Amino acid sequence: MEGLDEDLLAAVVNVTPTALWVIGADGTVQLANQAALSLLGYSSADEVIGASSHETLHDHRPDGTAYPSEACPILGRPGPSTTTAPAWFFTRQGRPVPVAWSTRAVGTAGARLLSFAHAANVSGFALDEVEEVDLTTRDALRAAVDQRVRERFRDPEFTAAALAAELHLSVRSVQALLAEDGRSPAAEIRRARLEFAGTLLARGAAVSDACRASGFSELGTFGRAFRRQYGQAPSSWARAAG
Repeated sequence: MEGLDEDLLAAVVNVTPTALWVIGADGTVQLANQAALSLLGYSSADEVIGASSHETLHDHRPDGTAYPSEACPILGRPGPSTTTAPAWFFTRQGRPVPVAWSTRAVGTAGARLLSFAHAANVSGFALDEVEEVDLTTRDALRAAVDQRVRERFRDPEFTAAALAAELHLSVRSVQALLAEDGRSPAAEIRRARLEFAGTLLARGAAVSDACRASGFSELGTFGRAFRRQYGQAPSSWARAAG
């Protein structure tokens, strides 16, 4: 684009909604725009520039086994470009993210432009297709869901939608994943809250305090959920425990 200021071009690349990631001939990250950083949980490009691209994106598989760079098609496929393909990348926090990606040679120095997006947002791709890369990824994702619920259930704003968003998955994908063993995201959050509330009540906490501390925002909602789970009111539970 003749006449386009380099600073302006850099700004356009940075705000482009597609995740863009330039890999140098030596395999290191040369550029990462804001969409790429956001999807992978990084706050600044300084955290990835100069680092090994393969090690930053996926130096291991979701089942924990090593993923050597020589086996990575992102680095190994010949030719000027590749078609979009499924893979697993990892966020800065270590959470697996199913992605669809493509690469294209840029310039004459051996650099490659990697573009990627969450697989759930790419037409023609489904989470199940990506998961078929390795069936053990389902176990890894279920473990990630369970861990996130344990970490966040006490926040009243933590919902099934928030859980899915924090794991970079769609609500439907999380629902389908947990449905395989008869669970649902909303039920798992509610169960964690009620178990914690029951523990607090057994230790002598007031019903209103147990309600708030376990993540319920309304006392009435808490009472009804507690009775459905345990067959008695929170106050009765507390008296029996005492």
